[in-house]
Amino acid sequence: MARHVEARCPLRPADKCSLCFPGADSPANCGLVYLMRDDPELQELYAEERRRAREGRIGA
Repeated sequence: MARHVEARCPLRPADKCSLCFPGADSPANCGLVYLMRDDPELQELYAEERRRAREGRIGA
């Protein structure tokens, strides 16, 4: 039996992909995801936020 997998937003991992970027049909072709992944400064900010979130979950 085929299983439906719900795509998650790489920019907001707690949320499912809402197709918020016009023309996107998944995170794989989302312009916002592309812009974030193509910008080294945004990549570092995103990585730092993910580290903080992980530490918060572990410390709680």
